[in-house]
Amino acid sequence: MRILRGAELRDAAGAAARALQDDPATVASYGHDPLVRLAHTYGLFVELFERTVAPQYGALCGGCVLAVAGVLPPGTCVGALMAPYVESTLARADPPLGDPLRPMKLWATWAAHDVQEEHWHIGPVGVEPGYQGMGIGRAVMEALCLELDEHGRVGWLETNKERNIRFYGALGFELVDEAVALGVPSWFMRRDPAG
Repeated sequence: MRILRGAELRDAAGAAARALQDDPATVASYGHDPLVRLAHTYGLFVELFERTVAPQYGALCGGCVLAVAGVLPPGTCVGALMAPYVESTLARADPPLGDPLRPMKLWATWAAHDVQEEHWHIGPVGVEPGYQGMGIGRAVMEALCLELDEHGRVGWLETNKERNIRFYGALGFELVDEAVALGVPSWFMRRDPAG
């Protein structure tokens, strides 16, 4: 478990894309073709990791990235980036599958529910599919939460799987809001720094 660097960030984007390609929000955004979903999420995560200066935590084995807990610093998350487009995007009907604007409906919903205080936005969080259920995701999240605690930072995230509420709750996150976009529920969770 450590902060990722260099080419490991692209590997982390791949691990996260494979882990989240079947996420309800990913399917609703990009459709039923798993290769299309993988390509879109991989590109999105590479861009996210390459443009942020925040530490991205990963679990590695033999030089392979097995898991990542990503984070964006204040002012760089979906809430800040989508803020100018929230009203106009939410006012439009849902774009059809295949429309490149379709994911924006989901992002605008997340932005509308983004916490207004300074926060560190967590995500993507993902573990290679063959290694899920082994405690690796919890370990990378614990490392990230320790970093947040050491610097007195508020954590914020959204999840599209109800079972993840318990996972994040065990790490100190509290459920504060929920919404539906593209027919998919999102749960929003906040974490105060421990200490």
